[in-house]
Amino acid sequence: MILDRLTSLAAAPGRSPSTNGLSRRGLLQAGAAAGGGLLLSLSLPFANRDAEAADAEAFSPNALIRIDGDGQVILTMPYVEMGQGTYTSIPMLIAEELEVDLTQVRLEHASPDEKLYGNPLLGGVQGTGGSTAIRAVWKPMRQAGAIARTMLVAAAAKTLECRSCVLSHATWRSASHADRKKRQIRRSCRRCSTHDRSGDAVALKQPKDFRLIGTPAKRLDAPSKVNGTAVFGIDVRPPGVKIATLAQSLVFGGRVKSVDDAAAKAVKGVRQIVRLDDAVAVVADHMGAAKKGLAALVIEWDDGLHAKLSTDDILLEVERATLNSGRVAQDAGNVVKAMASAVTKVEATYQVPFLAHATMESR
Repeated sequence: MILDRLTSLAAAPGRSPSTNGLSRRGLLQAGAAAGGGLLLSLSLPFANRDAEAADAEAFSPNALIRIDGDGQVILTMPYVEMGQGTYTSIPMLIAEELEVDLTQVRLEHASPDEKLYGNPLLGGVQGTGGSTAIRAVWKPMRQAGAIARTMLVAAAAKTLECRSCVLSHATWRSASHADRKKRQIRRSCRRCSTHDRSGDAVALKQPKDFRLIGTPAKRLDAPSKVNGTAVFGIDVRPPGVKIATLAQSLVFGGRVKSVDDAAAKAVKGVRQIVRLDDAVAVVADHMGAAKKGLAALVIEWDDGLHAKLSTDDILLEVERATLNSGRVAQDAGNVVKAMASAVTKVEATYQVPFLAHATMESR
């Protein structure tokens, strides 16, 4: 069953469940014919709304769930895995509502396109960060799974001549895709959980009914990272790609004063020296040439206003700031009284260095 123009407006904030759901009548009309697989196009809240409105007539799906004939579920992933488990937790949302095992969900990364995959919680930038992934897709990804399951059940019910009912959860989980198409299954079935009481809307599971969400799960990305087959950004080599590495000012606000790049340009494999306001980049055929060219650069820096600023200066400024009144997040109990009457008092100061939240890749 191929449904390539089914659009769910379910993900828009503030919409009621009746608006969010796909109508049962529309679902049955769209999914009447059964075939080798299912393609579900959903309008999830990644897209730039202005671009989406302008492009309304020429519909382009910005999220896809594809279910192959062998039961493999392929999810187009708009986020990257940064170690926080996104490649496991988001498939878990789909698998929960679709009633499949987590291992049946496979990922295909979304193409670079902010118009389709911009993160609304990051201002429309197609990026991963700020703990926004699950918050952004918690509801729409579950809706996608629920709708896909309902479509499969509807198509299977028609193919199997299952009248006046839908296949039970047990049937869906135990019968293979081929079996559901070939075997004539007739049984007394209860209504599936993707319908509300009226039978009209595709409803989501209640937390008490979760099988996967909230339970421990093995990371789906772990095996490839252990056996070395995982592909990271630094591993990608498009045809003709060059490698760049750079020298940056070690001081906030520092600038490049002058650069002697004659020796760097003489290094075999170095293609270009790019000077920026606060950095100098060496572009080369490979990392070895880039690093060698970088070492050959003679750079004079202008450290600017923070030339003499040290870590000790920063820590002292932070300590002084703690003596000032600050914003109160929560006021509970009487701290002054409790401290005054405490039998034992423990005081400690903890300090951590200022570190960049950056990737551990070659520079």
